Amino acid sequence: MKCEYLIIGSGIAGYNALKELLQIKPDSKIIMVTSDRYYPYDRPPLSKDYLKGKLEKDMLFFESDDFYKRDNLEVILGKSVERIDVNSKEAILNDGSVISFVKALITTGGRPRRLNIPGSDNALYLRTLDDADKIRESASKSRSALIIGAGFIGVEVASSLTTLGVKTTVVEVMPYIWNTFVDEKVSRVIQKYLESKGINFILNDSVREIQGKNAITSSGKKIEADMLLIAVGISPNVELAQRSGIQVDNGIVVNEYLETSAKDIYAAGDVANIFDPREGRRKRIEHWNNAEYTGKLAARNMAGSKEAYNFISSIWSDIFDLHIESAGETRNYDEYVIRGKFESQKPRFSVIYLKGGTIKGYLTINRNVKEIVALNKLIQKQIEISSKKDKLVDESFDLQRLLV
Repeated sequence: MKCEYLIIGSGIAGYNALKELLQIKPDSKIIMVTSDRYYPYDRPPLSKDYLKGKLEKDMLFFESDDFYKRDNLEVILGKSVERIDVNSKEAILNDGSVISFVKALITTGGRPRRLNIPGSDNALYLRTLDDADKIRESASKSRSALIIGAGFIGVEVASSLTTLGVKTTVVEVMPYIWNTFVDEKVSRVIQKYLESKGINFILNDSVREIQGKNAITSSGKKIEADMLLIAVGISPNVELAQRSGIQVDNGIVVNEYLETSAKDIYAAGDVANIFDPREGRRKRIEHWNNAEYTGKLAARNMAGSKEAYNFISSIWSDIFDLHIESAGETRNYDEYVIRGKFESQKPRFSVIYLKGGTIKGYLTINRNVKEIVALNKLIQKQIEISSKKDKLVDESFDLQRLLV
């Protein structure tokens, strides 16, 4: 098989790269290879509306099957690329077949990080549509659930299971939830709200072993649960790059154009290690918006552009009736200000993080879109606001005015 563009992976980055290439290079031969047995679908609903039964399976898919029936497009489902010969530009699949390409994009994403806990052989993990179906089936037969890990996926699944009437306990090894992107003060407000909705948290503890339906924690607590889900983050799928001699360091290392150490081979999405020009450091970003952006950016650069990565990565979640959005740097700051009602009964606030007199990031709960758009622009333009911090706190003040 031969193609001009090879896309490896069918997640958010892979799908958006495909769409971009079909628009800007409509006559080029494109091949997509994915180990998934489905055409590209949206993943965020898997832990929320789909898990709760509020969204039908066919609504998860970005396109109808007919969309992929094109003379210049081939989507190979249920197979994987085992190795790339970077010199001859050939991809060798797990069935032995070979695809010759001009340019390739690796969007292999990540897989759930496994925990080696005695007795946890039947633990559930969430990453794919098949995983979500297994969790739904288990939830339909369970009265109680234990979730290990209080990150986004763990808390989202906990809220969905609680809504379904499954009594849910979340065990987190760190002293507070969402510790990777909010501080303890914000975390406690969110935790109290989630507890008021019925989720039980055990913090600063870990599960030592599973004995039948009982989980034993390191501190000796015994938790009875009908189902167990482990949600302790993902590991980037870098094995293909490693086998192909492509540079790897906490993901696949790419330059500002998302090109890897191998010429004409690019990487995007969760698996890519990108230099963030705003923060002045490399990082791997596991967010939907970043996967969409980098998929499109990589496609344009593969097609001949020279566009450097320049993006404010953001994340959002809907948990019970909280709509949460966060962007920029929320950990490395000098100070923060709170705008709105910062309490657990009915949270509605923005936490705005500052460093050197400029806004570096924010976390908002149930705030209007206009305010979020203004905050994004303030981060982007790096406007000095040291003398105007009182305006950030004043809800009657339109943040757009700081941009003038």
